[in-house]
Amino acid sequence: MLDYNLEAGTLSSPSTHIIRHMDELEDVKLGTDCDMKAYRQRFNIEPLVKEDKEQPENNAGEVTRTRATVDETCPKCGNLEMEFYTMQLRSADEGQTVFYECAKCKYKYSQNT
Repeated sequence: MLDYNLEAGTLSSPSTHIIRHMDELEDVKLGTDCDMKAYRQRFNIEPLVKEDKEQPENNAGEVTRTRATVDETCPKCGNLEMEFYTMQLRSADEGQTVFYECAKCKYKYSQNT
């Protein structure tokens, strides 16, 4: 950062204590280059929008998904294990919605908690 003193016509650097008159800097061109990945690593800053991570694919080129499982009986086929995930669909002061899917027959249902 440089401090500009309009009355004196000078630029000064608080960190290096160097002062230059504006007429000395008349033909100086200033440019910057920033590698955001290196900047984030140096200052340990997380971006507000994260880059999409590639999802794992199976041999057929289809995206494989991983979900949590629960010992819940499928109402359609009787399978003893269901996959589930949760989402907040209603206002924050209300419960969340749990979505269940049978790993065997793909039957889906949801439950408000």
